[in-house]
Amino acid sequence: METYTLGLALEDFIPVIFSSIGLYFVSRMVTNVNARLGQMATIGWILVSVGGFLKATWKLTMALTNSQTNIVWFDKGMFMWMLVGFTLLAFSLWFVSEIRSGKRQPGRIWFGPSVVLGMSLVAILFTGFPDPTVNTWRFILLGVMTIGNVVMVVLLIQQARYNNLNKMAWLFLVNIVIVFVLSGLARIPEQTIPLQWTEQLLNTFAQGAFAYAAWKLAGAVAPASVPATGQVRV
Repeated sequence: METYTLGLALEDFIPVIFSSIGLYFVSRMVTNVNARLGQMATIGWILVSVGGFLKATWKLTMALTNSQTNIVWFDKGMFMWMLVGFTLLAFSLWFVSEIRSGKRQPGRIWFGPSVVLGMSLVAILFTGFPDPTVNTWRFILLGVMTIGNVVMVVLLIQQARYNNLNKMAWLFLVNIVIVFVLSGLARIPEQTIPLQWTEQLLNTFAQGAFAYAAWKLAGAVAPASVPATGQVRV
């Protein structure tokens, strides 16, 4: 079992806070475009933040008790919270891009997320969930969660470029590249303390960049005006 120092555990809250701030601005931006989609994005922001804070709390508990107190679902449960959260955020941003391009107005906005989440639930129920010792269902959740995260960031890059915020688009790209780098580093069998510090500092930088870019993007997207035709201008 990995060991954590108190300093390492406390620092882990910083990227979680940065991520939560960034996703708050994302949800605010979506709300500026469409109130219903804003509700979806807000739920997504809250769920991702819950997952992150529970994981950081788990690590802090492990550090304070010298790994004697292992609240398993604070650790493993992160994937469930974040899968749902990133799925909702990705779909809300996809609908925003549809509105922006004038293709259509959002109709049954919960149908797509319900299909994805329903299929994910069925998949994990047949692969050992909720047994925390089985890795298969966690890999499924991780895969769907990663797809949602990547789609969300790609759509944010498109939004940033649409609003002539090319520097912010690069920051979003840096964020997702570091996420993949961290995924590779996490596969190293021997997770030494120096390696964990490297991973957390990279994550802190990535989430800080994300928060800043999301803040700038939210400020550039003015609240939508609804003309007589009922179309939303972004």
